Amino acid sequence: MKLTEKTFEALEYLQAHGGRATTEEMRVALNCEKIASITGRVNSLVKNNLAYREKVAVEGEEKPLTYVQLTDDGINFVQGEDEE
Repeated sequence: MKLTEKTFEALEYLQAHGGRATTEEMRVALNCEKIASITGRVNSLVKNNLAYREKVAVEGEEKPLTYVQLTDDGINFVQGEDEE
């Protein structure tokens, strides 16, 4: 499977940060102005079974935090040079 450059960037970020991060952490780290930019990348990772979303309630917060967690496939994924 071949990922777009932006989706692969999100995957690499997760791989480098323990396989789990909030969508807000990813937005800031990947210099995205809007959360929708991260949502599209995460949707692609989920569709390809490389990650899943997990909502976690946080005391004192109105909305739960959304974490993105890599699957085993996501942890081990390497974009092949012949696929670029």
